[in-house]
Order: sequence, then structure tokens, then C-alpha cells
Amino acid sequence: MKEFWNLDKNLQLRLGIVFLGAFSYGTVFSSMTIYYNQHLGSAITGILLALSAVATFVAGILSGFFADRNGRKPVMVFGTVIQLLGALLAIASNLPGHVNPWSTFIAFLLISFGYNLVITAGNAMIIDASNAENRKVVFMLDYWAQNLSVILGAALSAWLFRPAFEALLVILLLTVLVSFFLTTFVMTETFRPIVKAKEEAENIFQAYKTVLQDKTYMIFMGANIATTFIIMQFDNFLPVHLSNSFKTITFFGFEIYGQRMLTIYLILACVLVVLLMTTLNRLTKDWSHQKGFIWGSLFMAIGMIFSFLTTTFTPIFIAGIVYTLGEIVYTPSVQTLGVDLMNPEKIGSYNGVAAIKMPIASILAGLLVSISPMIKATGVSLVLALTEVLAIILVLVAVNRHQKT
Repeated sequence: MKEFWNLDKNLQLRLGIVFLGAFSYGTVFSSMTIYYNQHLGSAITGILLALSAVATFVAGILSGFFADRNGRKPVMVFGTVIQLLGALLAIASNLPGHVNPWSTFIAFLLISFGYNLVITAGNAMIIDASNAENRKVVFMLDYWAQNLSVILGAALSAWLFRPAFEALLVILLLTVLVSFFLTTFVMTETFRPIVKAKEEAENIFQAYKTVLQDKTYMIFMGANIATTFIIMQFDNFLPVHLSNSFKTITFFGFEIYGQRMLTIYLILACVLVVLLMTTLNRLTKDWSHQKGFIWGSLFMAIGMIFSFLTTTFTPIFIAGIVYTLGEIVYTPSVQTLGVDLMNPEKIGSYNGVAAIKMPIASILAGLLVSISPMIKATGVSLVLALTEVLAIILVLVAVNRHQKT
């Protein structure tokens, strides 16, 4: 925690807001698929989840543009206000005897939209308030805080979701209120936009066109999408594989089947991040960001592929350790490397473009699940191996182009 207290006040606040947001996800958002499925059915649930993904993508694009145009803090304050309205609507939609799943969906759509406004502008603030020496540490702490809060949130959700869903919504409202107070009254602005004449000011299309024309950064984005595609298997093919192929075992009278193995995998990953993040960061502090990207993503790919090629507890448990060690090294490296490739005058817009990696990787991962019955686990593993090779080639090209210029 020494690294945390040495940071700029705005960075400390930003990490605190990330912790609260991830805690909310762990307590409520992670279980909303079950909620929608219970009230509306699986077909409608799929459509609602797709709409949520589109909304979060749009929020990232808008946040990046307005964070460059109006500053980081106004966008973050606006985002927390939208979250607050969504949290209030969620509570009103789930009063005892008066449950409305449709207005609940609108409420959580507002919360997701507002949170992504906050996160995208907040990422730009991280870049503003950090420097080349401590930026990797900041991203490491950001990732550590998310994992710790997800563990705490998931534990609370498992305890209260079914018997006391309304209590979880009240907790969600309280976390949003704290975020609103910190953002509005404690946080200070880190970026003063240059006021341009009306005829000189860029519109949103011109701003993002400039970013898309940055070939070096877009090549890096290709590498980032490829590695994110590997990470997305955690939510896509891995559950399918464990559900269909995992060989159930009994451990001290406790039965471990596919779905429970997935939960163990998730808990293992989060616990390892919380326990080992600082140690691994210290061991790899002299590595270049490129080296961290390559070795981290390589271990991630190997761990995930090994998970797909095995069906018993011990090998999958070991594969989970390998995957998580890779993710610990990869995450702060890819974020810091991305910052190095950005134009410092358009950091918000670059962060907005970076928001495309999740929906694109998610779509590709979903398509892989669709064809998995034909290509089996072996074919999926081959796709992941080729994806990792592509990611390494693209990141080498991007870094080489950047060094030349």
C-alpha cells in the first residue's frame, strides 16, 4: 500500500471509485443475467445483454470526446449523476410486491452508461496525473483494486442475491452516492482544454478520424483486441467446456461439477491477483512494456488452451494458475504501452477508441462458441494459439513503428 499513498490525490480518488464500481459489479451486475432470465426468459435476456454492450460502447466513445473537449471532471460528475438516477430507478422497480423487470433493465442500462462515462474519462485522468515512472504502478493498483472488490462483492452477492435483492440495490445506491461525493466535491480537474474558435473546433467524427488514421496505434489495437479475445474465453467457451466436459469429483463430501469448477477458477484468479500482484510487479519492474505484453499474453494463452484440452480438476487448477500469472504481468504492461503510443493532445479520444476492444472481442468470442460444436475443444485451442501469434506479431510491428518515429 506504500505505492498508493505516494500517488497524486486524484489518482487515489480514481482508484477508490474503481473499487466501488467493481464492488457494485460483483454484488449486483454479475447476477443480473440470472435476474433477467428468471423474469423475462433466455431469448429476451440475450437481446438485453447485447443492448447493454452497445450502450457501454457508445458511452466510451462520447466520454472520450467530451473529456478532451470539456475536461475530465465534468464528464465524470455527469456520469455519476446518471448512475444515481439509475440506482434510484432500480430500487423503485423492485419494491416488495411491485417488481418490474423492464424498468429494472432501463435502470441498469443507465448505471452501466454512466459508469462507462466515468471510467473512460477517469482513464484519461490517470494518464494526466501519472508519469512514466509510476504509471505502470497505477495501472497495477487499478487492476488489484478491481479484483479485490469483485471478491468481496461476489461473496456478498452469493449471500444476499436470492433472499435480499433489495438490500443489494441499497448497497449499490450507497456506493454511487459515495462516488458522486468524491467526484463532485473532492476531486480536482487534471486537464484544461484549449478553447478554440467555433470554426476550428473538431466535431466528434473529426476527433475520432484523427485517431483512426494513427496507423501505429491501430496496429496496437489489433494486438490488444486479439489478447482481449483470449481473455473473453473466461466468459464464453470456458463455461461451455467445463459444463459439458468436466469430470465431476467429490472433495470431502463436496461435489465439484462444471459450474462449481468455473467458480473455483474465478476465485483462484482473483485471489492470486490480490496476493501476487505487488510481488510480480516488483520482479518484472525492469521489463519493457513490450516484453510484459508478450510474456504475459503468452502465459494467458497457454493457461487457457491447457484448460480446454483437459477435463479433470488438478490440470485445470494448474492451468488457472498459469493463466492468472500471465494476466497479472500482461494487464499493467498493455495499459502502459497503450499510453506510450497515444497522442498526448487527444488522450480522451484515444481512450474512447480503446473502448472498442471489448465489444469486438466479445462478438468474436461469441462466434467461436457458436462454431465450437464443429471444431471441438482442440479446434478452439488452435484458434487461440493462432490468435496469440497474431497478437505478438502486431505488437512488435506497432512498437517498431513507434520507435522509428
